[in-house]
Amino acid sequence: MMKAKPAHDSGFLTDSARMAENRDRAPFHRTWVDPDFAAANYHSIRVAPVNTEFVLEQSTWAKSNPRNIVIEDDLKRIAGEFRQTVIEKFVESEQNRFAIVDSARDQTMILELAITELVPGKAFLGMLGLASWAAPPGVGVPVGAVASFADDGWMAIEGRVRDAETGRVMAMFADREGPKTRVLDLEAATWYGHARESMNDWAEQFVVLANTPKDVQVEDSSAFTLLPW
Repeated sequence: MMKAKPAHDSGFLTDSARMAENRDRAPFHRTWVDPDFAAANYHSIRVAPVNTEFVLEQSTWAKSNPRNIVIEDDLKRIAGEFRQTVIEKFVESEQNRFAIVDSARDQTMILELAITELVPGKAFLGMLGLASWAAPPGVGVPVGAVASFADDGWMAIEGRVRDAETGRVMAMFADREGPKTRVLDLEAATWYGHARESMNDWAEQFVVLANTPKDVQVEDSSAFTLLPW
């Protein structure tokens, strides 16, 4: 599968027009970094709760609601998982030199993340055998719901790094990822499996970006994996 295309601005980043692609450093669709920003000047990171107030692309799939589950509950759960994944990657990495804190200290930078798109794919319903898209009683998938779904789900995020002392935004980024191509796609059998995979990749990239000099290129995640999970 080809990598996902850039997402539209959600409104989370109020100065997003300043961003541009810079693959020589960051594996995101668009980034901006204040020339005065240097992660080496900070000793700790606070990962703020992940924002879900700017989510786009809900209208069509929220209306069909194929699982009879409130969409906002999904967003809240995924947002919580995303924040925890980022924290765990920093704590577990031998490369990381930053303390992870719950409240700002001296020389703390704040990582603020927003989920801007979270779209499940048709593959999940397909794995249930709903070939006709006319679900049996209790499943809750209306006839014709297939039109409301992309062939593959995707997730998009926006984020910024803020100086805790001054509140100044020191860096911004935006990225979108789809599911990886697999030889046997068991991940398609989970509703948001692709999102968890993307969150894991992003979290690992955040760790590397924070702990390497500005002239080090951080590689993008692969669009293919041999793992069936």
